[in-house]
Amino acid sequence: MLQNDNPAGIFAALCVVAILIFCFLSGCVSDSSSAPGAANATNVSPTDVIIPVDSPSSLAYTSSMQKAGSPVGIMEGLVIKDRDGKFDLSLAQSWSVSADARTWTFHLVQNATWNDGVPFTCADVKFTNDYMKSCNLTMGFVLTDVQSVDCPDDHTAVFNLKTSYSGFLDQISRTPGITISPEHIWQNITDPQHYRDTAFIGTGPFVFKQAAPGYFQLKTNENYYGRIPNITGVILKVITNPDSQVLALKNGEIDVVSGITPAVAQSLSGEQNIAVYSINDTGAYEVAFDMDQYPANISAFRHAMSHAIDRDTISSLFGTGRPTETTFLLPALAGDYVNPADVGMYDYNMTEAQEILAGAGFVKNADGTLIGPDGNPVTITIPLGTKGAAGNDKIIAVLKNDWAELGISVTTLSYQDSTQYRNAVNANPVFIDSFPVILHDDPDALVNFAVTPTQDTNYYNYNNAEYNSLVDQIRNTPNQTAIKEMAYRMQDLLARDVPTVPVASTDTLVAYRTDRFTGWDIGPGYHSILDPKVLENLTPVQSP
Repeated sequence: MLQNDNPAGIFAALCVVAILIFCFLSGCVSDSSSAPGAANATNVSPTDVIIPVDSPSSLAYTSSMQKAGSPVGIMEGLVIKDRDGKFDLSLAQSWSVSADARTWTFHLVQNATWNDGVPFTCADVKFTNDYMKSCNLTMGFVLTDVQSVDCPDDHTAVFNLKTSYSGFLDQISRTPGITISPEHIWQNITDPQHYRDTAFIGTGPFVFKQAAPGYFQLKTNENYYGRIPNITGVILKVITNPDSQVLALKNGEIDVVSGITPAVAQSLSGEQNIAVYSINDTGAYEVAFDMDQYPANISAFRHAMSHAIDRDTISSLFGTGRPTETTFLLPALAGDYVNPADVGMYDYNMTEAQEILAGAGFVKNADGTLIGPDGNPVTITIPLGTKGAAGNDKIIAVLKNDWAELGISVTTLSYQDSTQYRNAVNANPVFIDSFPVILHDDPDALVNFAVTPTQDTNYYNYNNAEYNSLVDQIRNTPNQTAIKEMAYRMQDLLARDVPTVPVASTDTLVAYRTDRFTGWDIGPGYHSILDPKVLENLTPVQSP
């Protein structure tokens, strides 16, 4: 989903980038796919987990202040939001919010220390906010809504926001979110724009050990204030080829592989000591409209096209997907925030699509070409970016076939450059986008269809006065009952106006060695095999 240019929209857009960074994290500089096991790492324990990553260049790691994500489980934020919409405690042991959603108070853990033994306090929280913004560091945008941070004592942090914002917890807890950095380290960094962190001093369950071309090695933090993992460490090993990753799993050189295809999952089903599980609803796709571009500026055209998208067929092509029949939020993640009245409104019905088009002045000529109200043939060019390329091709194949039945010619243009792609989205009536489903699990995600008071727009060019007003109201109250009621009405408006059509959500298939560790599949709460909560849950099958 392409987002607004305002801070909330930028945050959501960068979520897409951050999820990719998190999943491909390596901190390495060259390919070591030919190296067996963790040959480059030193003092490898039998209870170290070895996980492949597929690109040594996917993260030119500087610091968590400069780029989203951080080495697995080293840096921590105040709270963590899981896929069930619940906020787990991290460096905050509790929090409260004022009635106007402008003052957020976090009560911090009292026994946390940085890896070098210095106590963690509110001063670190305040410093992170102040330093990021005063130095104009990349990740400071996440804290744009914060006016100031006060420290009544060492273990209480009070965030004073510029305006009311009920979704503040969501903003600081999600990838990219915000991790807290140590004041005693960073206050001495005079050129943070070019600083490259090599020590990675954090508070989390894992501690940086070493990195070299081809691998990144961490060990368990034995002084961690929370639950100490049962594993002794984590080794991230670069294996660029997916087939090589699977072969390494079979050979026992690595412990887990994420993102395998259904065909590979089936082939592994009979392998000894290997099991497969699914992390459901990790990605999603939408067919969206630029409502400023003809013919998508005609509501009847958008309604008709909503009936001309075969979600079932598209989902079957993904192999790990399921059709999405809501206006935006996904039931498996958003739960009862989804308005049931708006589910399944636009079923796949080509006859109805044709009738709606005809009623709006679209007619077929003798050649079967659809002629629009402007008297010209209806042709649609869909711009495609690099994100979700394989899924985009599947959707395009189905759309071309079905929309040809309506008399519409569909072509595509591909862009490697993100700026060119965004410009193309603004110049064409239809685009396809893929996005991490964490952007579609609660009402805060609905904010991205608003036009702000300063006239910041969204990539759908959707502008509804009532919707904009509801967004303003939903930001101003932490009352969940009121938020749910407003979210229902917002979904009613989206169902009526159709700026976008969610098509399918997709899953991630994971294969792992059952003879090495148990606990990989801990349920729907977490997104990735690299999630610290997943790694904390692992238990070695054999003692070292």
